[in-house]
Amino acid sequence: MGEPASVLKVVVVQGKRLVVRDFKSSDPYVIVKLANQTAKTRVINSCLNPVWNEELSFSLKEPVENLNLEVFDKDRFKADDKMGHAHLNLQPLISADRLRQILGVSSGETTLRKVIPDPDNCLAVDSTISCVNGEVVQDAWLRLSGVESGEIELKLKLTNLPPVAPSR
Repeated sequence: MGEPASVLKVVVVQGKRLVVRDFKSSDPYVIVKLANQTAKTRVINSCLNPVWNEELSFSLKEPVENLNLEVFDKDRFKADDKMGHAHLNLQPLISADRLRQILGVSSGETTLRKVIPDPDNCLAVDSTISCVNGEVVQDAWLRLSGVESGEIELKLKLTNLPPVAPSR
């Protein structure tokens, strides 16, 4: 059997300083992609600083790919306008989870590592990866590329599923 599967929960928390794509505002939503899996938030009407607080779940398989997101402005009568895109390298999260397993950390809250902005990610500021009650959690602000301004806040939670007991 292979490695036990993991579930990556991506909470799309909020956006700030998103770009105007309609007359005075935008109707933003976020599409998150991991490998061949895609999930989408709801549309927030007429808002450049939307709060979604939506949790999207993905199954995580090796080799781990980057988490990609695109922000769009919902339009009624024409194609939705792009409002930027970003990516996040999940390798630091995976290695922090391995460290958590080696250390045997399962309760309380422990900081496992810090990730700084670099070409492998779109981090706007340093990001902390912690173990919170058995889950590996990363808070991240991603700077949107391809636009004048905009950032998206994500909270990533990595949960390992218990191994399936062999059937008799």
